[in-house]
Amino acid sequence: MLQIEQVLQKRYQLKKKLGQNAGRQTWLAQDLHSSPTEPVVVKLLTLNPQIHWDELKLFEREAQILKHLEHPQIPRYRDYFAWDEGTEENLPQFCLVQDYIPGNSLKQLLIRGKYFSEKQVRDYATQLLEILIDLHELSPPVLHRDIKPSNLILGKDRQIYLVDFGSVQDRAKAEGATFTVVGTSGYTPPEQLWGRTVPASDLYALGATLIHLLTGIAPADLPIRQMRIQFSSAVSLSSGFASWLERLTSPAPEQRFDSARRALKALQTGISQTSSQLSTPKVHYWRLAFLISLQLAIVCVGFTIIPQLLHKISG
Repeated sequence: MLQIEQVLQKRYQLKKKLGQNAGRQTWLAQDLHSSPTEPVVVKLLTLNPQIHWDELKLFEREAQILKHLEHPQIPRYRDYFAWDEGTEENLPQFCLVQDYIPGNSLKQLLIRGKYFSEKQVRDYATQLLEILIDLHELSPPVLHRDIKPSNLILGKDRQIYLVDFGSVQDRAKAEGATFTVVGTSGYTPPEQLWGRTVPASDLYALGATLIHLLTGIAPADLPIRQMRIQFSSAVSLSSGFASWLERLTSPAPEQRFDSARRALKALQTGISQTSSQLSTPKVHYWRLAFLISLQLAIVCVGFTIIPQLLHKISG
């Protein structure tokens, strides 16, 4: 049984339990090898008969992918090890150590009744899209698969941090293979529930998260019509931003933005076409009128000049 002040690997001194569920624990600890000592987060997975092997695979995948990620708004990987000293029934535990980000999750702020303005949410969206651009444009792409308010930390520096890569997928390893269906109700796009994940799946989860921040209502508790989240009656937004969110949370991945980079560009420029606009060519009526006028002018000139030319030839 883990206890406060216990030291793991002769290095990480446990200070406070942050969370616990079946077979998993998260602790705030101190890295005794750093000078001065620095706070870290220690995530532990206990390998017991109740744990499915897929959970261990996801845990190991999280550690391996985080080891190669370098982004200022993703907690830095520090260590990964197996440990069984002093555990109940000497069951092996797998430990992942990351930097600690001081701040509050957006879920905690929502629970406290925090109101988020459209301006704030646009800023958070920009920051998160920039993170997703880096993740999705890696080779192979890295898909988070579980973006939601509890996995977003608003740091004391007012920056948004993306945490908990426990559902992360290296897309190259998933091609042509089955994998564990992961995600959270309300934030998970339809295709992910059917076992398929693409970069646009993270965009859907981001859109659902932004809707939660704006309305104060979890997406699963909002009305659904034709598989679309109905949020317009719950919040007053600029038409452009509302259209952008609608496209982000389209139930069909091909109707969303095809990349985080395009989604960011649309957000920054205010361009957000609905799927119907995308399928219908845009008509420039002034240009059409100009071309018609030009054609008429040519015809009129022709009617004037041609008879004169024929008269001269006949004469």
